[in-house]
Amino acid sequence: MRVLFLLLLSILLSACTELCSDEVISQAVDLEKKTAAIHLVRNCGATTGYAHQIYIVAPGTTYDDATPIFVADKVDNLAITWSGKRTLEISYDSARIFNFTNFWQSSEVDNFQYVIKVSLREGS
Repeated sequence: MRVLFLLLLSILLSACTELCSDEVISQAVDLEKKTAAIHLVRNCGATTGYAHQIYIVAPGTTYDDATPIFVADKVDNLAITWSGKRTLEISYDSARIFNFTNFWQSSEVDNFQYVIKVSLREGS
């Protein structure tokens, strides 16, 4: 009886662990071709909203190994653009922003000396 209970419990718990899926919306390589910005939408199921996430990654790495510089939901018309040398602009019409970092650097790109400025631009 105990084995049956544990088996049923493990089945129920495994059914509750829902995997998230990511859809890459856009990617943009910086002007010096040392990094790339990646905009993706993460869907973790019916009980959560769609999370828009933006990552900056070094060549040869993926966003799985990175921390997002921008996380928001309820997003309209999000776009990423390299607006100058080492400057990434995130533009949107509306968004509920949970996380934003205004710079990026990594030991993998010029040992932290390659610093990218990140700016937000809200449209009308």
